Amino acid sequence: MVRTRVLLVDDGPVGETISALEDRECRVTVVSSIADAIRKLRNGRLDTLVTEYQLPDGTGLELLEEVRQNYETLPVILYTAHGDEHVASRAIDAGVSSYIPKDGPTTAERLAETVVELTIADVTGVESDDLPTPTAETIIRAVDEAPIGITISDPSLPDNPMVYINEAYEELTGYSADLALGRNCRFLQGPDTDEAAVTEMREAIENREPVDVEVVNYREDGTPYWNHVTIAPLFDEDDNLTHFVGFQNDVTDRKEAEAVAKQRADSLREERQALERVLGRMSGLVNDISHILVNSETRAEIEQEVCAEIAQADGYSHAWIGESQTPGGGMTVSVGGAGGAAELETITEWEGTIFEQAIEQGTVQVATGDGGLPAAAAPSTHGASSMAVVPLTYRRATYGVLAVYAERSDVLDRRECKIFEALGQMIASGINAVETKQVLTADRVMELGFEITDESFPLIELAQVSEGSVSYNGSTIEDDVLRVFVTMSGSEADFDEIIGQCETITDGFVIAQQDGTIAASVELQEADVFRELAEYGATLRDLSVSGDSNTAQLHVDLPVEGDVRSVLSELESAYTGVNLVRQRERERDPRPTAEFVAAVADRLTDRQYTALETAYLSDYFEFPRPVSGEELAASMDISRQTYHQHLRAAQRKLLEEFFETD
Repeated sequence: MVRTRVLLVDDGPVGETISALEDRECRVTVVSSIADAIRKLRNGRLDTLVTEYQLPDGTGLELLEEVRQNYETLPVILYTAHGDEHVASRAIDAGVSSYIPKDGPTTAERLAETVVELTIADVTGVESDDLPTPTAETIIRAVDEAPIGITISDPSLPDNPMVYINEAYEELTGYSADLALGRNCRFLQGPDTDEAAVTEMREAIENREPVDVEVVNYREDGTPYWNHVTIAPLFDEDDNLTHFVGFQNDVTDRKEAEAVAKQRADSLREERQALERVLGRMSGLVNDISHILVNSETRAEIEQEVCAEIAQADGYSHAWIGESQTPGGGMTVSVGGAGGAAELETITEWEGTIFEQAIEQGTVQVATGDGGLPAAAAPSTHGASSMAVVPLTYRRATYGVLAVYAERSDVLDRRECKIFEALGQMIASGINAVETKQVLTADRVMELGFEITDESFPLIELAQVSEGSVSYNGSTIEDDVLRVFVTMSGSEADFDEIIGQCETITDGFVIAQQDGTIAASVELQEADVFRELAEYGATLRDLSVSGDSNTAQLHVDLPVEGDVRSVLSELESAYTGVNLVRQRERERDPRPTAEFVAAVADRLTDRQYTALETAYLSDYFEFPRPVSGEELAASMDISRQTYHQHLRAAQRKLLEEFFETD
């Protein structure tokens, strides 16, 4: 009886070694390379591996390393004529089961004894000869009830038909024993069965070798599934082939999971490659537009240079920026050409168009043809295959749309549109910045008058609690805290008690008090709406609440090109009872030249500017002073000494700017 299957890896003379092993009832398979050894291990069951140190494609230790990755418990013996103490030491460190040098006439016998010792005893130390042998009935029941499909075929019969199948095979394939026995197993094959796998199985059977493949088979009802098939030849004691045994297991779930993982990996790789292409083409454009936004002085300059830059970039033929010409209506859009093309006509069709969709949804919209577009804006008019409409929005302010025309179909995909969406926000932010600056320097402004009746409006609440009138004198923002300077009249209540009853005011102090009139500084709990108005370029000009009406009269100045609709929307989102009662263009009130204001503002730090503004609005420079330096310092939450340092520095810079000459 064959007790041990040995794989001998050696490209030299092995006759004596084989003879010694066979005398110990070992079946020996000989290969001459690492590659052949790995293949044999994969396709057949082995009990021991014996290897020479020097092999044509590596060393025995390299083979040991590969074996240990998948066959941790397989005994490996390094049996070599090319070893030394260094090789022996490395072999032991690598985990070889035994090291035997070929150094004498009895070496082969010593190897055979070692093989038997390593493979006969089990982990409990009981010799196999002492173990009870299972009965034939037990073995048959184990095969019949095994959880995987098992078949036995007889190669002595025509076409090597199956002569045995177990219950698991019937469940796996749907074929009963009556339908399967007497047939070659190829009836499981179908349209998607891989011919290469079929060829591999056929050649292995012809060569009487084991084989292991994964192949698509079909159940009796026609359902395809992935079948892991292992076939091994069975030999009698005289090494004559008697049967082939097959093991079959459904691995469909694993194969589908692998396919999904591969599909995801391929998709991610394609996505990364596409993103790299887009970023490679767009990164320069983004940098150039950022430079334009930083250095431009006017909105017109931004629009002209941004459109020209886009039109010159690879993949684009033209660009323009359109702006709503009727705030509140939004039905007419005026556009100007860029990139060398003729200027576009004014587009009057707005409702339901791609331009309105971009504004309303706040996302980039793409048109791949001319359908539904005015002729002047159609892609074909500008030699393009598609057009993207990019909304230009900053916070709640809308500055129109940017239209970008693509020359090729591979431009303006979803990745590129995401970049343009961010660019649209950048451009709108740049426009907002220059318009905010212009509102401080323009000769003409748009004056807006609002009436607000919401009792949560801070100055309305202050007027109600004080039972008097409140008027606005100015404001400062320090560390996100809005401090408003007001004049209160007609109130007989104590100021501290008034502040304590107001939910919208967190703090305040009296600057001066005379004849029932109080000049005070109050800190608002919520100042977001006032900061948002400033973002739109709005300047608070006047604010008052009459004691008998509880209605706030609010007046702000906007740039002539400012977004009135967004300012109204901002107030309506914060308060109820907001009505726009005045909208007119007028000359700006007389003031210092824009150059002087800008020069002073550039030289002052935020703290210096706040200290100077607070002192001015509190009448600190009047005599007698209605407020002390300690009170002003407290309003900025700094010491008196620090406050005076900021104030003196601000006064010095102001005077230097006034008196300095070239």
